[in-house]
Amino acid sequence: MNVRAAGVERLARAEVLKLQPYRGGKSLDEVERETGQRNFVKLASNENPLGPSRKALVVMRRAIRDVHLYPESGYPLLKRAIGARVRLTPQHVILGDGSNEVLVLAANAFLRSGDEAVMASPSFVVFKHAVVGAGGRPVMVPLNEDLQHDLPAMARAVTKRTRLVFICNPNNPTGTIVRRNEVEAFLRRLPGHVIVIFDEAYADFVDDRTYPSTLVYVRRDLQVLVVRTFAKLYGLAGLRIGYGLGPPVLVRVLERLRQPFNVNALAYRAAVAALADRAHVTRTLRCVRTGRRWLGQELAKLGLTVIPSQANFLLVNVGRTGARVADQLRARRIIVRSLPGELLHSHVRITIGTPPQNRAMIKKL
Repeated sequence: MNVRAAGVERLARAEVLKLQPYRGGKSLDEVERETGQRNFVKLASNENPLGPSRKALVVMRRAIRDVHLYPESGYPLLKRAIGARVRLTPQHVILGDGSNEVLVLAANAFLRSGDEAVMASPSFVVFKHAVVGAGGRPVMVPLNEDLQHDLPAMARAVTKRTRLVFICNPNNPTGTIVRRNEVEAFLRRLPGHVIVIFDEAYADFVDDRTYPSTLVYVRRDLQVLVVRTFAKLYGLAGLRIGYGLGPPVLVRVLERLRQPFNVNALAYRAAVAALADRAHVTRTLRCVRTGRRWLGQELAKLGLTVIPSQANFLLVNVGRTGARVADQLRARRIIVRSLPGELLHSHVRITIGTPPQNRAMIKKL
């Protein structure tokens, strides 16, 4: 073969070439290399400010001696632990290399070329990437004036070609939620050829009693898939492990596409231990919920508009270009996230940190 790779883009699908690569928040190491400075407070990527469970760390130290061996292919210990936690069977559980992989599996399993998937905008960018990667067409529905999913408009966007609907609840990057009565009215309007995917990466931090219990829909064998993660509440973001919960018949379809040993051995063992560490969960929830209230009050005192959040972050209208504010904060060793797009150009997203981190952020802001 004498063809040079320089022309490889002409072999790619045009829809793929239109996508912008996903760019997460910069790591501490990356920022420190760029600036030559240390001791930054990172409040940009919605990570657990307390770190991982100590029980998970102990298990990983033991398990690292066996990383030359493949893990159990079916991950029975973790599936049983997750099932017991949410009152479902292991047959309701599929594991992913991060929750992102579960979203990609669903898109690949249920979308044919040209099929449609309805989603809010702005929301988690991986929805669009997964759909385009599977050959589908994303149908973007703007958030309503309260920066919440506009479920009535999303229902109207469903056509005969729609196969998937994505609902990020709480939504990333806004932190807003859709409530139980809204979701149930929405589900009643959907035709039988649609599967609803609830991305609940931040569900553990919700304290609003009107938040929908989507696992009820799973137990009723409705066409829903609930996707969750160990990255946020359990502090295992760097291990990349998430899971989906759905009716067993739906999970069996996804299992046909799941790659062998898609969850690494350390993540597998650490997740089992993290689920069992209820004290660490309690500390994390107290830290986030208390910090969320305090930060919201302090930001309001500065005259800033804070979007009501049920996640472990706050979206804040800073009244000027968010990217500029983020750059100025970074110069003061505080890292927050600015957001693309016209709708949120004057906003920054601030992760809830520890009390000292929160105080430092407010002082520098």
